[in-house]
Amino acid sequence: MDIGQAINAIRKRKHLKLDAVAYDAGTDTGYLSRIENDGRKPSLKMLEQIAAALDTPVSSIFALAEGRGESAAIPDEFIDSGTDEIAVDLVQLRQIFRSLTPANRRIAVELLRALERTQA
Repeated sequence: MDIGQAINAIRKRKHLKLDAVAYDAGTDTGYLSRIENDGRKPSLKMLEQIAAALDTPVSSIFALAEGRGESAAIPDEFIDSGTDEIAVDLVQLRQIFRSLTPANRRIAVELLRALERTQA
């Protein structure tokens, strides 16, 4: 997934209209559309403005874009939490998970499920 695709996915997940996000980000609808469709790469300043308009940390946009080639759903807590910690943790977990063998991935998932059960 690219930065533009990540922006598009977050915007749609939050049910925000393109023109409203563009207005809040201080740009025009056409430019934001080109960013979302990978025709333009936003500057860091513009990315910060778009993130603010989406009420999403910039790190969450990067973390989602980092998952290139994956078609995973976007969890609510990833988009709506407003915390950079979750985004950073998800990126680290994804990188570690990718390096594991399929057998070790299954073990990791079972371990996480066991940890989740102990917190209830």
